[in-house]
Amino acid sequence: MKGAKQVIGLLLFVLTAVGSTACGTQNDISGSLTDFYDVKFDGVRARLYSTELAIEFWRENGEVPVRLTLRIGEQPPKPGDFDLMTLGAITGRSDDQDIPFTTSATLTLDEFTPRSGTTISGSFDASFRAGGDKLSLSGTFETTLNVIDSVGGYDLE
Repeated sequence: MKGAKQVIGLLLFVLTAVGSTACGTQNDISGSLTDFYDVKFDGVRARLYSTELAIEFWRENGEVPVRLTLRIGEQPPKPGDFDLMTLGAITGRSDDQDIPFTTSATLTLDEFTPRSGTTISGSFDASFRAGGDKLSLSGTFETTLNVIDSVGGYDLE
């Protein structure tokens, strides 16, 4: 009987671990840029302004080591892929160091509704140039959208 309880306990642990990774998107950043630029973060926030959507990987000390900015027109974006080299930017500052020069960047919005309190999720892939090195950075995010300012066509509530 004791062995059966241990097996059941182990199975419950494994199922819980698998279930927690299978549900939702984990906020994560990885890539070769992390060897040279500190991307550690405490949380992710998403803010929709009248001119841009900003996804920020932030620290409690106020730093934002990675900020994805997607410029928007009169209507907010719909889920899909966006070239941040033409439609936005990747910026950031970490330990008095700016994120290196971006050579390519794509933002993918998997889930997005332009209303405060809704879930926004997606991912990004980027390449950077630092000296003679080509570096990569990719990440995933899922957080709650905060609408700061809007133009006609979408609701603040």
